[in-house]
This record gives sequence, structure tokens and C-alpha cells, in this order.
Amino acid sequence: MVTLVDGLLDAMARKGQVDLIEDFAASIPIEIIGNLLGVPNTERGPLRGWSLAILGALEPVLTPERAASGNTAVREMLAYLSALVDDRRAHPRDPDTDVLTRLIQGDTGSETGNATEAERLTETELLHQCIFLLNAGHETTTNLIGNALHALAAWEGEKARLIAIMGEPTVVKSAVEEFLRFESSNQLGNRITTEETVVGGVTLPPDSRITLCIGAANRDPAQFPDPDRLDLTREPNKHIAFGFGIHTCAGMNLARLEARVALSKFLARFPDYALAGDPVRGGRARFRGFLHLPARVQSR
Repeated sequence: MVTLVDGLLDAMARKGQVDLIEDFAASIPIEIIGNLLGVPNTERGPLRGWSLAILGALEPVLTPERAASGNTAVREMLAYLSALVDDRRAHPRDPDTDVLTRLIQGDTGSETGNATEAERLTETELLHQCIFLLNAGHETTTNLIGNALHALAAWEGEKARLIAIMGEPTVVKSAVEEFLRFESSNQLGNRITTEETVVGGVTLPPDSRITLCIGAANRDPAQFPDPDRLDLTREPNKHIAFGFGIHTCAGMNLARLEARVALSKFLARFPDYALAGDPVRGGRARFRGFLHLPARVQSR
């Protein structure tokens, strides 16, 4: 991961005028997940477009255009992944390092080292698990890194404070948690009631569909003093950007690691970066982030 980030920083240093999303934030999770699944480097180009289209179809208000785009992306992605899976079946890799091989072979934790049919994913489960890994691990981490860099550009005092104390082991960890709280990558979550319950004075019967606003919860003044202020050393910081309980995000530790490495390396290399144009938001309610974040960078 460090080698990947260093390479992206080198490329940005040569350009000077960059897009912090396309040139940096979006490239990191795509490459990491592409490596985990063994997607050839020359075939990773369509992954971000597919991801954006599929996640766009998860909006609370679904337009016909978004539905059509999402369905097309799913079909194209399934066709690509089917060929990738067929090739990996024919040429398996080390399951300890290649996630796709591990998914194909199933759980081999038994004494025989062989998974039973019941322990293996069906073809449909396998393909959709790959789609889930690529989509869930890509867009939210892209937004986390992009939102953080945008917030730091707006809160110059916090940016200067972070750079000044970044050598302290817990500082970057604390900063990433605050970025997750302050502008959560995933703003909405969905739940289904299992029994009658009362929320805000409204009685909900069993099997009610509920949309939760994670972004609002993470700005709750009852939980976070001065919630609209970016405080990179906020403690305690019990945000729910990754969900909670049995619904906790399975990839949260990887996302945190990617953000810590990306932001610490970026700020060490380009402490004086500045936005250089109008940011372009993604235009979605569920996933909050930027499509474009133009900036100037220069190494000290």
C-alpha cells in the first residue's frame, strides 16, 4: 500500500495541477481491491464507472436513468467477473494471498483442508460477493479520503495542527475517526424492524422498512459537543460511520488503514496543497463525496 501511495504522489508532483479524486483518492481502493481479487492491471479501467453506476441505483429516489445505468453496470460486471472466475478456477493462486481463489475454494479450515459443497459459495453468491467487495470497498474509501482532504483545505487551523503533531502515534488515527464522523462517506442505512417498536413517538409494526440517517447521527449535539466543528483530536468519538453491532462494516479496518496511510503520506509530501477550482459533488444522498476535487500540489 505504501508503494502504491508513493507512486501516486510522485505522479501528482510531476503534474502540479491535479484532481485529488481521480489522481489519488479513487485510485487507492481500486488498486488495493484489484490486487486482492487478482484483477489484471490492464483490466481495472471500467471498475470505478461500474461501481458509481451500481451504487447510484441504491439512492432513496431511483430515477429510470439511474436504474437503467445500474442494471447495465451489473450485467457488464457479472460478465467480466464470470470470465475472471473461470480463469482462476483453471489457474488457482495461493488462497492465503488471493481472495478470489479463497472464495472459489470455500472454507478450508477443516482437518482435511478441503471445503465441502455446503461450505462453498454458489456461482451466483461468488459473483455477487465479488461485486460487493469491489463496490463497498471502493466508493466509501474514496469518499473518506476525498472528504478529508476537502475538509482540511477548509479548516486551515486543523490542517496546520495535524501537520504539526502528526508524528505522535495516535494523532492520525484520531483524525481519521473525526473525518468519518464529520462527513460520513455513507450517509444513509437501511433496517427492517423485527418486532413492534416506537421511534420518535411513532409506532412501527414488525417488518417496517426504515432509512436511518448516519450523517445526522454523527452530528448529534447530544453525543458530540459542538458537532459542526472539525476537531481532529476529538475524544470520545463514538461515531457510527461503519454501522454498529451485527451490521458493522466488514471492511472498516482496511478502510481505516488506507485512509491513515494515504493522508499521512499526502500531508508529509504536500503540506501546502490548495484547492484550485470548483469541487464537483457526486450528487447523491446515500453516498457523500466528490467526483472531482481540483488542486495544486508542490513538494516542499
